[in-house]
Amino acid sequence: MEFCNRNSRIEVEIGKGYTSVEWREDLKVILRKTAEGEQPGVFLFTDTQIKEESFLEDINNLLNAGEVPNLFALDEKQEICEKMRVFDRQREKSKQTDGSPVALFNFFIERVRNQLHIVLAMSPIGDAFRTRLRKFPSLVNCCTIDWFQSWPADALQVVAQRFLAETEMSSTVRGGCVNMCQEFHTGTRDLSTRFLNELKRHNYVTPTSYLELINTFKVLLEKKQGEVTQAKNRYEVGLQKLKTAASEVSVMQRELEELQPQLVVAGKEVDEMMIVIKKESADVADTEKIVKADEAVANEQARAAQAIKDECDHELGEALPILESALAALNTLTNQDITVVKTMKSPPNGVKIVMEAICVLKGVKPDRIPDPSGSGKKIEDFWGPSKKILGDMNFLKSLHTYDKDNIAPNIVKTIRQKYTSNPEFDPEKIKTASTAAEGLCKWVIAMDQYDKVARVVAPKKEALAAAEAELAVAMECLL
Repeated sequence: MEFCNRNSRIEVEIGKGYTSVEWREDLKVILRKTAEGEQPGVFLFTDTQIKEESFLEDINNLLNAGEVPNLFALDEKQEICEKMRVFDRQREKSKQTDGSPVALFNFFIERVRNQLHIVLAMSPIGDAFRTRLRKFPSLVNCCTIDWFQSWPADALQVVAQRFLAETEMSSTVRGGCVNMCQEFHTGTRDLSTRFLNELKRHNYVTPTSYLELINTFKVLLEKKQGEVTQAKNRYEVGLQKLKTAASEVSVMQRELEELQPQLVVAGKEVDEMMIVIKKESADVADTEKIVKADEAVANEQARAAQAIKDECDHELGEALPILESALAALNTLTNQDITVVKTMKSPPNGVKIVMEAICVLKGVKPDRIPDPSGSGKKIEDFWGPSKKILGDMNFLKSLHTYDKDNIAPNIVKTIRQKYTSNPEFDPEKIKTASTAAEGLCKWVIAMDQYDKVARVVAPKKEALAAAEAELAVAMECLL
């Protein structure tokens, strides 16, 4: 142990994914570090680090020959030889090698054998130790075996006192625990001896077993101390809560006693209020019957008003698509289209009758001109007034905003007798003369169709307004 403390100690760190590849790399580092350094090294290796049996095979070669065959690659050997050449030149002339790679590598092996000390720590328990000794004889032939004998009673006490020194307990209890650990270990050791004598079977009781016993005792003691401390804390918290609850209950009891007179007064007020409520409940029941009757009437009026409204919407729904189609046709027209119609010197007949119908709807009077046939009479002509209204910049806008709900009956009569009943007043026929006149023709027809529906719906709208007024009065009564 003293030798290990005086020199650098080397150990391999075994991880979860540690394999023979990592083991060989670690061996290279250990051998080179030892041979290339000035201070001897101690390689400590335990049986708990043997993940593969090949590890022991390499240890066996190291113990026997001082090297592991085929451990170093060629380039690594060359690097080692160059470093050994430096050490070789520092020696006496008589001890220097001839400088060949083989001699330099043998010098490397020699330094390893001189400076690296391997310490193997293995447990004799079980068959694994005996099997390994048979497979790898260098573990016996090339090693100095140091058997650790059983610790005496005073050593057991000293070790237990050392490990239990920082444990939280009184000196009396600690002394009892030390004696207990010693008694357990010595008792188990005596029973193992008896077991061997009677049944010829080994049960090894080692110092490690004693250390594990002490460590297990410490862990169990800390666990139980934690459980006791937790239970104690919970008990103290529970007592504190009970004390607080008792204090709060006493305060509430006093407050309840102080409120008792007020409760009596409040009880009397509640009784008086219940009498009033019973009386008012009877009145409310009578009022509820009246309100339900009024509500039934109001619901009936609402249903009647809704029926009239639905009927109006249905009939208006037949005319609205025609009106929307006419307005859509107007939207396709531009001022340029209107200008083209206005500049016609001899407009086709279809264009003339469309503009006549628009003049009639807008209340524009015709001009009186001599009859072109030479009869000597004057006739009505709408083309002159038509060009004037076509020249108005807001002509298309005036058609969009036309008051279609209040067309005079005489105008409607004229439109139906002279124009919409005329077979030539057809958008498809007029389209051949002018696309602008086609849209205007659709608008005239839409005004006629809308007026037909509006005349039918108008009385129903008045009935709807009256029904809604009656419903509003009934709803006010309910409120």
